[in-house]
Amino acid sequence: MAATIKGTDVEVPLAPTALRFMNENDDERFLANAAQLASAVQRLGLRPDDEVLDVGCSIGRLATGLMVNTDFRGRYVGFDVMPRQVRWARRHLAPIAEGYHFRHIDVRNDRYNPGGALEAEDVTFPARSDGFHVAVLFSIFTHFYKEDVDRYLRELRRVLRPGGRVIATWFLYDEDSYEAALTSAYPMVHRLDDVTIYNDPDDPLRAIAFDEGHVRAQVAAAGLEIELVEYGRWNGGPGPEWQDLMVLRRPEDPPPSFLDRVKGKVRRTFSRG
Repeated sequence: MAATIKGTDVEVPLAPTALRFMNENDDERFLANAAQLASAVQRLGLRPDDEVLDVGCSIGRLATGLMVNTDFRGRYVGFDVMPRQVRWARRHLAPIAEGYHFRHIDVRNDRYNPGGALEAEDVTFPARSDGFHVAVLFSIFTHFYKEDVDRYLRELRRVLRPGGRVIATWFLYDEDSYEAALTSAYPMVHRLDDVTIYNDPDDPLRAIAFDEGHVRAQVAAAGLEIELVEYGRWNGGPGPEWQDLMVLRRPEDPPPSFLDRVKGKVRRTFSRG
């Protein structure tokens, strides 16, 4: 199935099925998922000229959706722990779309990169500070331990511009939704600790859920604010997405105080002298 960059006749290559996830064995399903991701980030505030960071980009599913289905013309940076997927995206997608970049980081993840050289708690995103309007994490925190979430939230705070937003999906539960989580599409019947439950006893990171109160505390500790929570369909929520979704925001920097302005004026005066 052919796809082209919107408004052009430039064909967008599609990754081989061996590199895909989410049961995307046919191109139609892959393109539908790509379009859904692009539609979600647009609905939640991505503008055509923004700079967007795609955390866990894999083979460029979101990038493909942005190319094919939207008028996005900003800067896109994606990175992932899976080298083969990133290598494919760098070779086949980056050359056809100006401003698209794909990077690999060798971070250990028990499910997706068990031999990684770097622990998640030590990671620094391959992205400049204060550089992005939007950061996107689709199906990333659903495969993380809570300690790794802490580090990634702090890195998200670093790379966002003041006022920038994070769009992230999760599996969340609280006292009221706990029973639904146990009987959900991914029955979270195993408990790791006081705030973490998971689906597969042999592969905890296949699908992992966190207590929502704990997540809210993590977000606040990282210096971010919660703008929106949408509860997904995975455990009977209203959607519109399958997973739970949070929009986080880096607060605007406060204006300089009177004393700071005076100090700045003094420094400028002496620097001219």
